Amino acid sequence: MAKTVHVSDINNVLKNDDTVLIDVRETDELKETGYVPGAIHLPLTTFDIENKDLKDHKDDTVYVMCRSGKRSERVQHMLIDEGYDAVNVEGGILEYEGDREEL
Repeated sequence: MAKTVHVSDINNVLKNDDTVLIDVRETDELKETGYVPGAIHLPLTTFDIENKDLKDHKDDTVYVMCRSGKRSERVQHMLIDEGYDAVNVEGGILEYEGDREEL
């Protein structure tokens, strides 16, 4: 069964050195709402499992976030199929209440 975490816990989760957050929303969405500080932006429409930024984290736990948790769930399963330890962030940026970076 695929793992999930609610977005309200994401900042605590990311304090671990062996975790990374991937934001799969499109660039215009990030411009509109901002993004979680430190997140790696890999839009779903151009998502590439061979991306170097992603491959650098093959041994880490990869948390995947989008607007609400649906697109990130699709990417989570793609990552799991490639051997990643991937966790879907439920609630997405819509429910995120922490600090945000702006594009």
